[in-house]
Amino acid sequence: MQIFELHFNPKLKEDQIFDSFVYEPESTYEKNLGSLYIVGELQNALPQNSKFLDNLAKIVKKNYYTFSIKSPEKAFSQCLKKANESLAEEVKKENVSWLGNLNFTVLSLNNLNLIFTKTGELKILLLRNKEIIDVGKNLDLREIEPYPLKIFLNVVSGKLLQDDRILVLTKEVFEFLFQQNLLAKIAEAENINSKKIKEILPMSLFTKDEGSKVSGICFLSVITAESKKTEKFQPILFQNKKKFSFPKIRFPFKLPKMIKRPKLPEIKLPRIKIPATGSIIEKFRPKTEIKKKLILIAVLILILVLGFLIFKKAGEIKEGGVKKSLSEIQEKVNQAENFLIFKDDEQANALLKEALEEISLLSEKETSLESDILSIKQSIEEKLIELNKLEMIENPELVNEPDPNLFSSPSSSVVDPPSFEFSFDISASYLSNLYFLDKETCEIIKYSSSGALNWGSAKKWMKDKGPCSNPKSMTVDGSVWILNGDNSILRYYSGSFEESIVLDFFPFLENITQIKTKADIPYLYLLEPVKNRVIVINKTGKIIKQFQSDKFDNLKDLDISLDGKTIYLLNDSRVYKIEM
Repeated sequence: MQIFELHFNPKLKEDQIFDSFVYEPESTYEKNLGSLYIVGELQNALPQNSKFLDNLAKIVKKNYYTFSIKSPEKAFSQCLKKANESLAEEVKKENVSWLGNLNFTVLSLNNLNLIFTKTGELKILLLRNKEIIDVGKNLDLREIEPYPLKIFLNVVSGKLLQDDRILVLTKEVFEFLFQQNLLAKIAEAENINSKKIKEILPMSLFTKDEGSKVSGICFLSVITAESKKTEKFQPILFQNKKKFSFPKIRFPFKLPKMIKRPKLPEIKLPRIKIPATGSIIEKFRPKTEIKKKLILIAVLILILVLGFLIFKKAGEIKEGGVKKSLSEIQEKVNQAENFLIFKDDEQANALLKEALEEISLLSEKETSLESDILSIKQSIEEKLIELNKLEMIENPELVNEPDPNLFSSPSSSVVDPPSFEFSFDISASYLSNLYFLDKETCEIIKYSSSGALNWGSAKKWMKDKGPCSNPKSMTVDGSVWILNGDNSILRYYSGSFEESIVLDFFPFLENITQIKTKADIPYLYLLEPVKNRVIVINKTGKIIKQFQSDKFDNLKDLDISLDGKTIYLLNDSRVYKIEM
């Protein structure tokens, strides 16, 4: 990891104090808690508070590295508790000038696990893949709790990735870098080091130009796979790195010479003469048939051993492949968790769906890692259920006397057939108009009311069929919405094709059978009997809510109230209702 502490013009304002503190673990115990980084600024400071930031940082450090605490999370909670108590004591001593003027953040980093809190106007940014994410924005509008006094209230935690960069900036420095587009340059720069930062920063920071009026801190932490490296930058000057060389090592002793072994006396053994032919040799010479059988047995054993070794090696290769795939899937889950922490639900959802598809394929293989696979799969599904707003209803409300007008659709019997060939397969109504759709041709005809339940002649409504194919359902709210055969939704307006909405959420779609909406309702309602669910989306395709129940075991039809707040479901002969 690399740490860069950039202090700009610390003596520019007499009533402004700022500093940064880097505490790296020194003992084996402290290494379990990781590193601690603090950035602080005190505005409108009185002389009596010249050591205010130093004292507060010491309290945080002392209570973070308390020997009795085993985890970074508990250590972080403990040090913030003690910091709040210390600040409360300052108020009791009538030292209140720092209230409203303190900007202070504490960051704990253990491996890739980040925990942080802040108070005041400091900016905490995550630079990842050339993008800038304000990870501290959810802590910006937190009010101080006065009784008892609590300055540090909320904590954010998450997992970082290699090459992530954490940037902590005082307000003035942030505004300057933002206006000069320097934040984007830092995010896009590769291989950040002293030289690179000096190239990025403008010369105006080191001259009597506008940059010389900027006062504050830029604290940059770069997550790298390299050995830990801490570099501190003073207000203007960059420190040069010292080069070290290793001295040659000489051995002060000589290796001993080899010692010759004395020759042992030769021992002569008596010679035994065996005749070339005789009864002894003939007696022990194996017969030809036995020799063949022994050879066959040896070959068979060799084949079995080789087969076993090959099978074992193949199993090891297969198991290694499963482990690698599982590791890659877990990495995607970790990335998704990071996006969730930073409130990027869309990216998290996409990554988790990819991970689920991959681990579902993995779960079909025979492996000793089956329990690990199932555990990760269950974890992914739980996250997706929450992200996709799926609500399980154990006992849906039953409607005893349903409105007879529910689930009604316009009938072709009330209108005259058109002068051309047409099949009245799907119908919908809107205001005083009736719409009919021919599934075979994707043709839509429209009937306008002429009063007293009389209807005019059929008019071809569709001018542009677009990608319509095997439509399943239709609804109208001014636009005509068609549920296409591939579960996409097509929108038409004034007879022309406008857009196609591709639905992609969890649980994955299989076969939606119906679509409904009404005038002035911002949602579309979808029925999927095969998954026992009804889905509510907005008119751009974003998921609003999903309802699922084991009681929805034979869903046949869907209807909604005029305001869209009540959903009615026809299941066999029963009618259930769901209040949105």
